[in-house]
Amino acid sequence: LIRRIVLSTTYRQSSIATGESRERDPENIYLGRGTADRLSAEMIRDNALSLSGLLVNKSGGPSVKPYEVAVSFKPTNPGKGDDLYRRSVYTWWKRTGPAPVMMTLNASKRDVCRVRREVTSSPLQAFVLLNGPQFMEASRVMAANLLRKYGDSPDKIISEVFRAFTSRTARPEEHQVLRTLYEEQIAHYKAHPELAKGFLGLGAAPEAKDLPSHQVAATSILVNTIMNLDEAVSKR
Repeated sequence: LIRRIVLSTTYRQSSIATGESRERDPENIYLGRGTADRLSAEMIRDNALSLSGLLVNKSGGPSVKPYEVAVSFKPTNPGKGDDLYRRSVYTWWKRTGPAPVMMTLNASKRDVCRVRREVTSSPLQAFVLLNGPQFMEASRVMAANLLRKYGDSPDKIISEVFRAFTSRTARPEEHQVLRTLYEEQIAHYKAHPELAKGFLGLGAAPEAKDLPSHQVAATSILVNTIMNLDEAVSKR
């Protein structure tokens, strides 16, 4: 059923619509255009872990405590090993206080029933994606995997990361901006190797000691930048 829905002409419509169309049917009741929704908090986190290769797909079992839960609900220790990378549905949760990262990305409290989650857009959401330990760790692990796959070939890395997060190929001008970012970060971390080493120690995943630290750090920033794009956290 799901396959039939997503392959249908109706589902695959563009979310771009005329002002007249939106005025006549603001809720898209008649399915005259595609949806344009931001992914849920759980989907955003799970997508980052999945693309990095960290996501653990084990089903069932007790709740687990990723980094942000341990920091916010004290005294609580973070999980270890696979517990840090379980799907978000298994995250330990207080009924009146979701995990802070989930709350920032509009997850609802569970003390009352909500028919629909509120969807907001705030600087804090970008702050979480650019600085949250789970997202930074996913970025560096994905960066290391890509460097092992493509070596010193930033164009191939940019193409794969962009396609993975946005489901489309980067336009030439977008590709050039990202290539410039990568080159700037390479120069920066070459000049400040101590910053690269500190950055690559973030998270519990093993550090990629078989790769040059400045390359891993620069590629991690590239991955994390693309991860923070609107297209990477939205369904259109």
